[in-house]
Amino acid sequence: MLVVAHDFPPVRSPQSIRALAFVRRLAAGAREVQVLTRTGLPGLAGPTLPANVRLHRASPGALESLLDRLAARRAAAHLSAGGDDGFAGPAALNWKGRCVARIRRTVDQLRFPDGRVAWVPAARRELAALCRDARPDVALLMHEPAACLLLAGQLRAAGVSWLADLADPVLAPYTPPRFRRAAARLEARALAEAAAVAVTNPATADLLATRHGLARETIEVLPQGFGDAPRAPLPAGDGLTLVYTGRFYPFRDPAALLAAVAGTPGVNLVLAGPEMPPAVQAAARAHPGAITLAGELSHEATLSLQARADVLVGVGNTGTAQSPGKLQEYFGAARPILHVVHDPADPAPALLASARRGLAVPADAAAITAALRELLAAKRGAGLAARFDLGLEAVADYHWDAISDRLAARLAAIAG
Repeated sequence: MLVVAHDFPPVRSPQSIRALAFVRRLAAGAREVQVLTRTGLPGLAGPTLPANVRLHRASPGALESLLDRLAARRAAAHLSAGGDDGFAGPAALNWKGRCVARIRRTVDQLRFPDGRVAWVPAARRELAALCRDARPDVALLMHEPAACLLLAGQLRAAGVSWLADLADPVLAPYTPPRFRRAAARLEARALAEAAAVAVTNPATADLLATRHGLARETIEVLPQGFGDAPRAPLPAGDGLTLVYTGRFYPFRDPAALLAAVAGTPGVNLVLAGPEMPPAVQAAARAHPGAITLAGELSHEATLSLQARADVLVGVGNTGTAQSPGKLQEYFGAARPILHVVHDPADPAPALLASARRGLAVPADAAAITAALRELLAAKRGAGLAARFDLGLEAVADYHWDAISDRLAARLAAIAG
């Protein structure tokens, strides 16, 4: 089996976590799993993998390699100053960090599908050797980034059937206007040539089926998931600790959440993630007793933080069929979830209702305030565990093992 995934640990991204979960589980049923990814980040250890997994790392290009070295130096300096794992602390990025982020954004605007396309030439060379020497029976191409999909023609020429795992549509609302036509072509080609297609939620499956004239049942839904995570009793005390882990993109606005937290006594919101927007940083400075910035954490530290929360917080996207995969990751912490809804198409409310795992409220400060008071009353009364179903049985289908087993079955059918 061949897995093509630009993002793979120690790269930090939701897609990296997904790829690692798939590879570990797929290795249990495959003779051998070959993984083609980008070179590792300097100073960061790679993951522990089963013995039958082989990693093949290709250079991400000269610019990204240089930025990797700069980021490694910054991480080492943070670690020597007492940081927990070499990643950014709660303060804003320094000028060097801001320059690195600005360079990446600029390159993403100049190259299709984004700056990570610089990985493709080296990846092509590695892939040619893999197809010649390892002779894979089937391949998994993990979109996001779309650079992986540019390797599909090489697989087709080698006679290797492949499954396209599409995290987002290639043509998404945030695709730069100059790239929209090229993105539409790449997406259409991927769906036409892949032996199977998987997406992360039913709304995306419906969108792609309508857009490309496909039968809806041909698109597999393999959501984001959760793995084995630290478990701890719900915190004691009268206060309510909320935890949000992840990024705030332009289409994921926390303004109503921040206003509600700042105006509700007894509530503290901890935000853990990289590059918090200026408005979030300003809110934390203005309300230090209510809003805390924890900075960027390792995945292990993130899971540990989630296990110390009373309630985990999700913020939905606006104008896209995609929903944050953090909701499914939160299931592993056995905590109720408060999800802020920005789009009527957001599937999170139905998911939380069916699992009795939390509350979904519109992105309105008054509505969120009412929900926070309800959660505070529940904690101070019979307890949050009495108000919600915090067991694993109701969410078992979202464990990475269950999701990976469905993927393995589809790949086996393709190979067979």
